[in-house]
Amino acid sequence: MRSAAGVARMAVVIAISALTWSAAVALPAATADTHSGPGTDRVISSAARHGAPLVRDAEAGRHGGDTQGKVGLAAPRMSARMLRANAERQAKARKFLHLLRQNASADAKCTRHACRTGLPSARDLKATQQAQIRNYYCGPATVSEMLAQLDRQVSQRTAARELKTTTVGTNWSDNSGYPVPEVLNKDQKKNQYVAVALPWTPTRTQIRTFETDLVADVNHNGGVPLAGNAYEVAGGPHLVGNPVNQTIFHWFDIRGYSNYGTVTDYEDSVHGASSIGWAAGVPAYSSMSSAAIVNILGARGYDW
Repeated sequence: MRSAAGVARMAVVIAISALTWSAAVALPAATADTHSGPGTDRVISSAARHGAPLVRDAEAGRHGGDTQGKVGLAAPRMSARMLRANAERQAKARKFLHLLRQNASADAKCTRHACRTGLPSARDLKATQQAQIRNYYCGPATVSEMLAQLDRQVSQRTAARELKTTTVGTNWSDNSGYPVPEVLNKDQKKNQYVAVALPWTPTRTQIRTFETDLVADVNHNGGVPLAGNAYEVAGGPHLVGNPVNQTIFHWFDIRGYSNYGTVTDYEDSVHGASSIGWAAGVPAYSSMSSAAIVNILGARGYDW
């Protein structure tokens, strides 16, 4: 968690492919996903370990005095490797979703992927919130919380060392790669994490993609969490309890959903953090509309 006086200038608009994945439910053996393989998994898992455009959490500057919303900045530039990994996961997801649809009873009222495939309308992973032990440790705390949900115990200090967290926070990406998905992929085997970058003004398609990705991960392989990298602009939308008069960069653990993904459930490491003066107003667990969450993630993104 870091606060800054203004917001970053980013260059280069990139088109983010819509990643659609629905998750694992009980299927007949004959419908097993045959698209994935060692080659595909290597492409996905290696993408976070190679250099990427530098995007620091604490990188900040003025943006025309606009404090009422996120307008005008592009999504963070993505490495070619990560874009390929996203494409690979998208292909796996498309095939798997098709197989799920074949084995689910259709409901004419269903309009969302989760509903059409028979996935639950709401689900949360176990509660693992922990207070970040330093004011710039939201990244390590988030990774520690997520790994606990994946039955791995990694302390914040260990996570900080692996993430190369500094006093200015944990980078979204840098010349060594994408720290959060890299560490998550190294420390557990349930999920191959990839990054999805979002522009300051996400499209409706990108919001629906997030909803699908959220439901997918929370039901995939026993359930896996997502990591959100918030970029909250003073005067704009903020996570629950975060002071709206501050610009804040913040990693947080996304642990569940309701209403087939239109509502996001998350835990916040600011709660109980003695190093942050306004921590008392931040709940350990909160829910927000997924549309609001995606807008808060704009100009950064999420790892799923």
